[in-house]
Amino acid sequence: MILKYFFIPVIITFALLNNSCKKSSVAGTTTSNFTASSTAFTNNGTLPKLYTCDSTGISPKLSWINAPAGTTSFAVVMHHIPPTPPNHVYLLLYNIPVTVTSIPDAVSGIGLFGLNTVNDQQSYTPPCSQGPGPKLYTITVYALSSAPVFTVPASQVTRDIFLAAITSITLASSALNITYSR
Repeated sequence: MILKYFFIPVIITFALLNNSCKKSSVAGTTTSNFTASSTAFTNNGTLPKLYTCDSTGISPKLSWINAPAGTTSFAVVMHHIPPTPPNHVYLLLYNIPVTVTSIPDAVSGIGLFGLNTVNDQQSYTPPCSQGPGPKLYTITVYALSSAPVFTVPASQVTRDIFLAAITSITLASSALNITYSR
């Protein structure tokens, strides 16, 4: 009986704090209205062969809507978490101007490329699924309140360095999950 009176105020306090954090407009929160999409595939769908090493291997077209107030730029990351580390990064594109709300197939001339982990180039590199079964790829679009600042030259910006640089400037993010199997 005593535990019931102890846990109820704790649960109510946690719920109030959690709810106030969701409504906050400070950096680091996400908004449910910011949405990424693609006309090439659906969320939780299949990545078309066109965007893989089994075809021409171009980067996929994406678009996004409802960026939160204060957004000054966007970024896009495509990665895969394999059964054993390290993560594979296929696309890191940042400093996309706030006036841009989509990227075309085979994106170029928009924003700056960070390093992919497949060939350590500043470009898109297509997934090349290995082993049996479908592999999960995640594409995340970030709405940022300012340009990320790095402690390394632009030619050395990795996903980990990028994510560390945007922790306090991310206003919202939206992710698309897709699978591919060979």
